[in-house]
Amino acid sequence: MMEEKMETRAAREIVAMMGDKALFSYIPGMEIKTMESDSRSSLDKIACYFHEEQFAISDLYIGYAVSLYRFTIPKVIAATIKVFGDLWPQKHIPKSIDRDALRNRMRKMCGMGMLRRVSYDLNGKQIVLYSATPEFAKVIYQSLKIATDSRPEKDMIPPIEILGHAASSLITSELMSSPYLKDFNFMPKYWFHDTLYIFNGKFTHEINGETFITIVEPLFTRVDTKRFTKEEWNTYLQARVEALWGYVDLQEKKQEGKLQLIIVCEDKDDFKNAGTLICNVFSESYLERIYFTSEGALKSGENILKNNMIRITSVVQNESEPFVKRPESVSSVPSYQFF
Repeated sequence: MMEEKMETRAAREIVAMMGDKALFSYIPGMEIKTMESDSRSSLDKIACYFHEEQFAISDLYIGYAVSLYRFTIPKVIAATIKVFGDLWPQKHIPKSIDRDALRNRMRKMCGMGMLRRVSYDLNGKQIVLYSATPEFAKVIYQSLKIATDSRPEKDMIPPIEILGHAASSLITSELMSSPYLKDFNFMPKYWFHDTLYIFNGKFTHEINGETFITIVEPLFTRVDTKRFTKEEWNTYLQARVEALWGYVDLQEKKQEGKLQLIIVCEDKDDFKNAGTLICNVFSESYLERIYFTSEGALKSGENILKNNMIRITSVVQNESEPFVKRPESVSSVPSYQFF
């Protein structure tokens, strides 16, 4: 809850700009390619570099920052490393490294098998994202005792999910940069109906003695038709939202603080689909604490997160589908209790 007052934007304007200026937009048939220089990596190779002292402890924290977001860009990594440096001043964290030096070091780490670059073309422009290799995630754990995602299958998720993680990294890095940050938990795990779900992140902030728990989750609903039928994808999304509801409800029962949920969408149509899924699964009492935003909305509002969030304020029953609820009206958030 910010003390200073800011002029709020109309919900209609935020929705209209949801897909604007977005780099992380899915195009049907999109392929994301691993650059050849980054595709050859092994734990033995990294271990040799470690014993020859060709990488430093600071590289481990760079890799840790990359691994938290699964897929993201140097701007987010730089901001996160600064947060680490402020949180842990006694550790060897290069929080003052400039963007070019960081990017050059990350490219070097790609060649050493620690990081991986993936790229795709969007309207003739090449977009490059960084990810920590499963092998390097194991090295980070062995060296720093910090758990990261070392699953090899992380490299095989569909492009639509990669873009969802990348877009969410812009939102979560804003929450990480808050001076009120007390704790963070990326990739929280939750078992639901015998299936393990790994969500995006959970963040704890404390303001004037009041604790806020913020859960962030991307819901990019467009169908990746090269890999799924519409029915398969809708079934997957429905199950994921139901699991998200279970996880949120569990956090609510813990009573650790005021609970809030941010859903990251791709564009205006995506917001309608994600909003419908949320309305059909979550109880209406939760709607006032569920916020929607997107990369495009954030960029169109000068990267001020608190001024680019909307809530669904009421729902309506769909007459053609009697058991389906859809958003009836939305509002921007005038006094938004994030940070």
